[in-house]
Amino acid sequence: MQTPLMRRIFSGLSAAALLCALAVAPNAAQPVFYPDDPLLVFPESADASQVRPRSASQGFDFVENSFLRRGERVDRLAGNVNTIDEVPDSSWFTNRIGSRTVTLDQLRRGPDQSDGPAAGPWKVLIGDATGVTPGFRIRDTAGQLYFIKVDQPRNPELTTGAEVVSTKMFHALGYNVPENYIVSFTRDMLDLSEAQISAEGRRRPMTERDLDGLLAKAARRADGRYRVMASKAIAGTILGPFRYYGTMPDDPNDVVPHEHRRELRGLRVFSAWVNHMDSRGINSLDTLVDVGSKTVVRHYLLDFGSTLGSAAVTVKSRRSGYAYLWDVADSVKTMATFGLFVPRWAFVEYPMQVPAVGRFEGDHFEPETWVPHYPNPAFENARPDDTFWAARRVMAFSDEAIRAIVETGRYTDPRATEYLTHVLIARRDKIGRAWLTNVNPLVDFVLDETGTMRFANAAVAAGVAEAPREYRIRWSSVDNASNTATPHGAEATVTTTSAVPPSSLTDAELIRAEIATIHDRRPAWTQPVRVTFRRLDRGWTTVGLERVPATEARPIR
Repeated sequence: MQTPLMRRIFSGLSAAALLCALAVAPNAAQPVFYPDDPLLVFPESADASQVRPRSASQGFDFVENSFLRRGERVDRLAGNVNTIDEVPDSSWFTNRIGSRTVTLDQLRRGPDQSDGPAAGPWKVLIGDATGVTPGFRIRDTAGQLYFIKVDQPRNPELTTGAEVVSTKMFHALGYNVPENYIVSFTRDMLDLSEAQISAEGRRRPMTERDLDGLLAKAARRADGRYRVMASKAIAGTILGPFRYYGTMPDDPNDVVPHEHRRELRGLRVFSAWVNHMDSRGINSLDTLVDVGSKTVVRHYLLDFGSTLGSAAVTVKSRRSGYAYLWDVADSVKTMATFGLFVPRWAFVEYPMQVPAVGRFEGDHFEPETWVPHYPNPAFENARPDDTFWAARRVMAFSDEAIRAIVETGRYTDPRATEYLTHVLIARRDKIGRAWLTNVNPLVDFVLDETGTMRFANAAVAAGVAEAPREYRIRWSSVDNASNTATPHGAEATVTTTSAVPPSSLTDAELIRAEIATIHDRRPAWTQPVRVTFRRLDRGWTTVGLERVPATEARPIR
């Protein structure tokens, strides 16, 4: 599944025609690079107005991913990367931190376009009395719909803080997320004149007594106000959640199987960072939106109440992030030892003296072994180039950026802000050490006006690895029509992150450098990064980059 070939075919064909074209003519002559490469925006040119709503069951989501193993598990290059191994902007993802400058004010604001519900009475539309924690839908005086979530009395600020902080994290990372606000209200601000309540499998008018029962489950401040998280209703026609495998057959723009989308594979790294154990299909949402003259499906991540130390309505269990809900290995060990086996996660220490934090720590965190509640097909397909891509974005968060986002949780106990900032920094650094170092980490290639190639070593720049001994470089010219590379000169060795191509390449249209990084303790770095430059009137531009070879699809065991 070659991404440039896919792009050129599906830009003018339906998904069915794409599959036929790939099957009938997999070796058809294609240029290596097109004039608009590298593509910065994924083409979604077809109208998706005929996509229909769909439903999902939390129970079935668990069963099909835990026991039915949906989706492919193969070693395959992500299907939606461009020719420089990056993810173009799309209805799934927008490049932000790590790709462009993002200010502290922009991080604090995140997706928010206002300050939350307008002042004045909130008209309650419906309340939910069936869950452990009460929920409301309200309409403010501006006519805007919001979903209200509260904290439990024994853990004030735990869930609302986690929701808002993680929402801003995932927005900065590039995902579509709701506008989530921390606000407060008093009981007399709620207008029940049109309110209904969902209880005992039916709806009926909400009474003052119903409201008292709901608010009894909510954390209340000393001044009598309730701190809540108000989530603004997402624009567009609601379609339901997406799945982390396959495609939607009625969406003509959905041509890359979800388990092979890099932003979904890389979500494993981001979820590990904030311990998003509920990173599953049921916590996503697709909507139909109008974009210019066509309608497209926009894909959202939502419900971040099970991040950091929160488990939506209470603190996380000790196993969260360490074991699946159904963990075969632990179950077998427990049965074999007649219950005497105790997993290592049972001994992890947490700062439970801070109620707003819950169970969240960085000392025992191991990025490579982190798991969500149950298997995720996209996560299990993540290759080293996918986790490297994601780790670069995590490392793009400075200490100041992390603190700025944590402060939006508006924790009244300063220990909560300090501790969460400290743990996120520690987990960030562990992610860098784990996933910036298991591939050749060369990035940011340029061939400047002096004819010098310059690049950076992402692992060294992040401080998670020491400098290598040397770089070995082979140069060639490339024929764009046949993808034939002709070597020029002997292998060159440099000890700095710059090199000059042979003079024989001066007039070439496309030139390529293959750079192996020689490090005594990093054998994976010897796999060359292959970078291609194209000559333009204004100078050279980077048009191609291959970090991990695109292999034939092999099953992942």
